[in-house]
Amino acid sequence: MEYCEFSCDLKALVAEKQELLTVFLSEIGFESFMETDEKYTAYIQGDNFDKQALIETLEEAEPILGKFEYAIVTIPSQDWNTEWESSFQYAQINDEIIVRAPLYQPEKQYKYNIIIDPKMSFGSGTHETTSLILQAMSKMDFKGKSVADCGCGTGILGIFASMLGAKSVLAFDYDSCCVENTKTNMQLNNVANMDVQQAKLDILNGKKFDCILANINKNILIENMEFLANAVNENGTLILSGFYSEDVDDIAKSASAHNLHNICNESKNNWTITTFKRK
Repeated sequence: MEYCEFSCDLKALVAEKQELLTVFLSEIGFESFMETDEKYTAYIQGDNFDKQALIETLEEAEPILGKFEYAIVTIPSQDWNTEWESSFQYAQINDEIIVRAPLYQPEKQYKYNIIIDPKMSFGSGTHETTSLILQAMSKMDFKGKSVADCGCGTGILGIFASMLGAKSVLAFDYDSCCVENTKTNMQLNNVANMDVQQAKLDILNGKKFDCILANINKNILIENMEFLANAVNENGTLILSGFYSEDVDDIAKSASAHNLHNICNESKNNWTITTFKRK
């Protein structure tokens, strides 16, 4: 699968404007963001890229961000894979959790050592949303629980749930590359109790789980809240992320309409994780 890369010179954007640009691009489907010393880049799957939507979004954002030059290039799957593999070594989530590339050897021992070969998938622990969910999961009791990892990407959340003692995990993603990547990462971590499928959120219809994890775009979460809510067991937990602090009220309102009670929210660099319990 091809990807489209949006890039601009970081000198054109102060830190606050970089965050705002990420917000604007997220709204039109960009899903992965990287910053180097000089360059800001954002990525979207080629099939989801709408050039006109990008032009209109940047025109709308111009009074806030100012005018700046940018470039759009198409990246073949193999090149995308090479870039991620070469840039990712490890992400230290906290004193107990490290997410690392297969060849990276940490200098110290961690209670949870998650091996991830990110390939073309989202979920290496470097992004705030993934980091926040992993930290929240480490404080929960997963022993004997059934879990769904929605939009699994690399499979990192489902794999960690298994490490924490989950009885079974359903991991799914609409992208076939993510499905294959999750299977690879399961093997790297000796995880055998995950069922990995290529599917969208309606796969949850008629199923029940003790915990559902979804690190997905805000609009997709709201559009599919009924599927998510109905799939949570009584007293079960729904953990959502993939959106900004200012979006929490919209997410919570949608969840409340489906008998979900918001019990806590945590943020990092304006990205937010929100946790619900089934009433």
